[in-house]
Amino acid sequence: MFRADEGDGASLRRLCSQAECLRTRLRERLDNGDLSSAIKIAEKSVENNCIVVLLAMVQCVDRDFNDDFRPIASSSPDDAANASILNEMADVALLALTDLYMIGEAYLKRNGWFPLDQSSSVAGGIMYEHHESGETSEEPIVDDNMSWQLKLMLSIPILIEPGCVNGQVVWAAEVVYYQHGVAGDNGGQLFDLECPENGNNSSYVVSVIDVLKSDEDGQSARLRGIYYGCWKGLYAEATGEKDMATNSILGQNLELWVETTLAGLSVTNKQSSHVRILVIGLAGGQLASFLHKYIANLELHVVEASQTMVDIAVKYYQLHSAVLDCISIMDPVEYVKSQCLKDVGDFDTIIVNVCSSEDSFPTHLMNDEFFNGLVSMLSNHPTSTLLVSTGVSADTVATLVDNACKQVHGHRSGHALLLREYLLRDHNVDNNEGVIVAARRGKWSLSVDDWRRAHMGENAQLSGAMDVANAQRTQVVRLEKFLSSEDIAMIHTVAKSELATIREGTKGALDVHTDSWKVLYLQSNNVFQRKLPALRQRILDAVREVDRNNWRLFDNVDHVNIRVVEYHQMDEFGELADPKHYDLNSLLTMDIMLSEEGAFEGGELQTKEADGKLKKHEFNQGDALIFVSHKYHCVGKVRSGRRNVMVLEFWYGPERQCPHRCERFGNEICSKDPAQDVYTSQQYPVLDDGLLEDSASSTPLPFRLGSVSTNQEDSRETLELLWEPSGGDEVVQDKPAHINQEINEKLLSDAFACFGDSSDSEDE
Repeated sequence: MFRADEGDGASLRRLCSQAECLRTRLRERLDNGDLSSAIKIAEKSVENNCIVVLLAMVQCVDRDFNDDFRPIASSSPDDAANASILNEMADVALLALTDLYMIGEAYLKRNGWFPLDQSSSVAGGIMYEHHESGETSEEPIVDDNMSWQLKLMLSIPILIEPGCVNGQVVWAAEVVYYQHGVAGDNGGQLFDLECPENGNNSSYVVSVIDVLKSDEDGQSARLRGIYYGCWKGLYAEATGEKDMATNSILGQNLELWVETTLAGLSVTNKQSSHVRILVIGLAGGQLASFLHKYIANLELHVVEASQTMVDIAVKYYQLHSAVLDCISIMDPVEYVKSQCLKDVGDFDTIIVNVCSSEDSFPTHLMNDEFFNGLVSMLSNHPTSTLLVSTGVSADTVATLVDNACKQVHGHRSGHALLLREYLLRDHNVDNNEGVIVAARRGKWSLSVDDWRRAHMGENAQLSGAMDVANAQRTQVVRLEKFLSSEDIAMIHTVAKSELATIREGTKGALDVHTDSWKVLYLQSNNVFQRKLPALRQRILDAVREVDRNNWRLFDNVDHVNIRVVEYHQMDEFGELADPKHYDLNSLLTMDIMLSEEGAFEGGELQTKEADGKLKKHEFNQGDALIFVSHKYHCVGKVRSGRRNVMVLEFWYGPERQCPHRCERFGNEICSKDPAQDVYTSQQYPVLDDGLLEDSASSTPLPFRLGSVSTNQEDSRETLELLWEPSGGDEVVQDKPAHINQEINEKLLSDAFACFGDSSDSEDE
């Protein structure tokens, strides 16, 4: 990103000087005991996006991960001179970032929080302790008014800690591209640490940053995103996010809820000869590329006002030439005016995705003329759709869309829907972030069933699972002493035998989540049915009776089978921490306690109830807890001992024999299931391309609508949407990959010890 040649040396020295100046101003205030003034200066600099600039300066140096990440020495004199400038700049930037962190730490200390130790979960992270309460936290919040600038400053230790993945140096947030200047000025200042006297200097800032993100199961990915305006940290919402895995292709998957919703609600209109979609706002080209890949007979038009954004999409996202040919570089206002000269609109879907700095909708587009023009450009088909990503301007945009529907269509009332993400994780986001306003020519009642019929075909096989929002209102059913001690002993014996087959190199399935949590899949190779047939039938009979008396979910499907049989072991520190974990696509889940009383402490099974609170369930040896699979559930941390349970899921699909928790639902093929050919030949004819005859499309979407719930806010109703993954080219798992013959001997030895004699029920 930085060059020390071609005349850039002066610019780099100017940046060094600015960083030194910032350090001097901060140190003077701290040395004089004026923390409040130091915080104001630091917050102003952070608001000017200095963190991104300083990170880019630190990252400009090639580092040797085998030598404690020190700069790599250059061999030639010319290169050495250039490297010297870059090294000096990186050192100054690192010191400036350290000073900014020290301001944040001083603020915490003033409020009773002191550094305790390095974080055990995040590289570079710091654990803090409150000196009065003794509370510990990696992200202490002093009060509700703590600024985002201070929170970002406190994350600096994580941001400046390098790591190594596959022989390459990686950062928590790697700056790939940055432009800091005046809107529309492609020659704007590339980097600047100066803060103007009035306002900030981030009125037009575009950054491309690779952020390392991980989920609750510890799976990590490097996601490239475009950020407009000031970057607010690792949790900031990006535009055009793309997984940078080596085999990832632009448009193959969508990472963001906003883009998934914009694509998922686009009209496919399969009965017509072609589909016309207009996208206003290119971002990184991810959405346009996705539409191009997944919608057949598509006539795509993309309008982008900035040549810079097109260049970014081509250089940093590898935008395909077929999508590039669809782009018109012009102002959206002028484009809409030119289209409105036509008598009749002819777009099946119009997508507006142009939120800019601070996630705000551009003010020059927020007028009746622009939105009236958009609505008039829609075709006369009742399903033609307008979708607008509003950012923080949801109420204003919704009113404009409502008015346009009345003006253009003559509706007595507007048909705009407000759509927001149904959150499975707790995020600190503004209530108006990530909102989409949607409208159609005809009336629109958005539901899961309607969406699946429209996008997956009338004959699409549905899971029959309960809507996620409705599932939270259901209760857990406890069957006391469902299994005897003899039943439990047989389960332990079968588990131990199966683990031995893995040790001997034959087929089996062991899933090591963490050092403290291991799972053995007993449905693999039909082990559960072959070795415990009577117990299997008793479980099926009990689950059917419980469903009949409570939810009647099994009435929604033609048949119900066992999806997975999991033999779980949790040792000390093991836990399923995510309070909103649920078993996607399964109907019911049964947990059976195998451990005897007193064998462990902690490890409580908890479910999230309708009031939002977690409920702990009484769960003794031999008890079975049965609940709707889409009900949120988690397991508290095991404080001591060993917790053994058996978990079964029941679904509308084949009784799987694959060595993992299979995600291949219904007529989807799992290549790891040894009984797949038998099941397929009995249930579905197979076409030459390996897809099953009832598939809705030759390129099915990699997601589907999973839940639509209503939330009344003020006078306007909001629909909260949850998208769920569906089948793709690979077997998708929501847990770490299973371990089979390739498992290394040490891990096998450790696992065998874990499941050995000490796990038998008599010795728990």
